[in-house]
Amino acid sequence: MNVAGRNACGKYRLPAGACALALSSIAMPMAHADPWIPAAGQGIFEPMLRYFSADQAFSQTEFGPATSASSQQRETQLRFTGSHGIGDRISIEYDLRGGAVVERHHHAGRTVTSRSSGLEDQEIGLNFGLRQSRALADSIAVNVVLPTGRATQSPALGAGKAAIEPDFELGLAGGRMFATLIAGARAFVDGAAVQMRTTVSLGAQLTPRFTLAASVFFVRTHQRQPLLPVADQGEIYNLLRAGAKLEYRPTGRLRHWRPFIGYEDSIAGKGIHAGRRLVIGCAIHY
Repeated sequence: MNVAGRNACGKYRLPAGACALALSSIAMPMAHADPWIPAAGQGIFEPMLRYFSADQAFSQTEFGPATSASSQQRETQLRFTGSHGIGDRISIEYDLRGGAVVERHHHAGRTVTSRSSGLEDQEIGLNFGLRQSRALADSIAVNVVLPTGRATQSPALGAGKAAIEPDFELGLAGGRMFATLIAGARAFVDGAAVQMRTTVSLGAQLTPRFTLAASVFFVRTHQRQPLLPVADQGEIYNLLRAGAKLEYRPTGRLRHWRPFIGYEDSIAGKGIHAGRRLVIGCAIHY
């Protein structure tokens, strides 16, 4: 069962370093999370292609839904997430990413285009199962964010700092319905900021072949000081995002390959691009 430029952004100016960080709304990783721990040798592998598009940005001064005209940002991302059981109610989780980002800034009557491509920040960790029944499951996950994405260029491909992320995961299932909650903190090793992150998902099996799930992701950053140095502003991430995913379950030899399509929209935020994302992928159960 399975149920994140240094220049002016058009007429809307993001704080120093935040234009480079605007990618955080599409590149900050979250390891594959599921409170139901797979048995040893079993698991799920999810390759997917994600496309993000934004022409607006949220306010740089307060969190909310209001947006203003901004630089254009486009990202095509290849992402691999998964969970592999290793026994004793423990699984290895991972979220591996790479992509190509294009930003177009309108400044002084001309358009400046900047591009970046390559690895983004990666995440890997362990998930420790607690209660594990068909109707109820919970677990404690401890993940590590590896700063493999280049943060010194514009657009940036990562936050530039390692982080530790402990999460509590809870899952409920009954009949054709299921729900999951994932909540925890992402603490950067330099101590400049801590992100409090929560994801709530609710799904239903519409037919024997189709499952629909909706999710809400919320993250707020608690800074050590009101103004962080430019080198640390890649740790700031404030966003409320909603999404939906439709998964198809085939029969026969392909019954373990479950293709899906998803859509996500930025609802509210602070200091980052406000955009939409289309996701196409396949959940491979083994």
